[in-house]
Amino acid sequence: MIDVLLGLFKRFLFSRVLWFVVMGFLSLFFLVRQAGSYVSGPVDTPTKADLIVALGGDAGARIVRAGDLYAGRYAPRVLLTGLEFGLEQTRGHYLEWRAAFLLEQMVPRDVIYFDLQSRNTWEEARNTRRLMETNGWRTVLVVSDPPHLRRLSWVWGKAFDGSPLQYRLVAAPMAAWDAPHWWRHEASAQFVLMELIKLGYYHVAH
Repeated sequence: MIDVLLGLFKRFLFSRVLWFVVMGFLSLFFLVRQAGSYVSGPVDTPTKADLIVALGGDAGARIVRAGDLYAGRYAPRVLLTGLEFGLEQTRGHYLEWRAAFLLEQMVPRDVIYFDLQSRNTWEEARNTRRLMETNGWRTVLVVSDPPHLRRLSWVWGKAFDGSPLQYRLVAAPMAAWDAPHWWRHEASAQFVLMELIKLGYYHVAH
């Protein structure tokens, strides 16, 4: 009788362990599949603002989106931030080609602002806050690539905490980005893995 009970108990434990293993695997599988969507949200619908920021590290899509927002009269001025981790000697030249594009799109020179100081995402947010406070601006549209938006939401929320200033995250078009199937494409996979690492770093560092 005892052997029968022990056998039933072992089978019960095995079934419970197996159930937890299967559920854990399914949960991990679901989380991995959703990683692309996680890092690329939240994204906001553009509304009227005081400033548009085209963040650094841009290959072209961000400045195009910023130009479109200006042309759509979402904000009367544009701030260009520098190339993250770029050399200080070349940062101004990097900003110049982006400004030249805006000038070609009929954006007046006197409404284009430059951030030559920021070296990373945190500094971009903090320096933008200082510029807004100095000029009495309240709302900013922050333009970046889709896979950066989760990290930007955390960083800008932290940098703007305690102030009446508001930010909205606007995604620039990105042909190489495939959030639902990020693991199938090398570029998308690199973005997801790097963003998860960076997000963890910012949570620890700030």
